[in-house]
Amino acid sequence: MSIFTLVDAMIIINGVTLSDHGNQVTVTDSREEKDATAFGATSKASLKGLGEASIDITLFQDFAAGKTHATLSPLISSATPVAVEVRPTSAARSATNPAALLATAQMFNYKFLDASIGDVPATTATFKNSGNAGMTYPTA
Repeated sequence: MSIFTLVDAMIIINGVTLSDHGNQVTVTDSREEKDATAFGATSKASLKGLGEASIDITLFQDFAAGKTHATLSPLISSATPVAVEVRPTSAARSATNPAALLATAQMFNYKFLDASIGDVPATTATFKNSGNAGMTYPTA
C-alpha cells in the first residue's frame, strides 16, 4: 500500500466490528522522555521511558443490539481488558495492511451522546493500554 485516502478503516472492539459506524480513529503510541544528562555534559541526553498507547474512536451512535451502545456501554464500568484493533482497510492483516492492536485495552471515556439539534449523534470512546504489551502491529 502506498499513500492512500482513508475510506475503509477496520474497527473491531471486543470482537465486534463497528467499521460501518466509525468516521474517525486516532492511534497513539508514545514513550516517556527521560532526562539522562549527567554532570559535566555539554548537551542534554534523553532516554526512552515507559510506553503509553491509546486508541480514540468516533462512532455514530446506534442503540440496536450488537451496535455502538450495546458494545461500548458495558466497557465503561468494567475493569476487564478487551481487544481493540484498527486497520487502514477492511482487508486481512498483511505487511501492507498492518493492524494497530491493543490486546489488553480498557475504555476510559464514553460519551453517550454528543450532538446538537439536527446533528447525527456520535460518540467518542477512548481506549488505553492496560497490560505490559502496549501497542502491537501484527501483520498476520
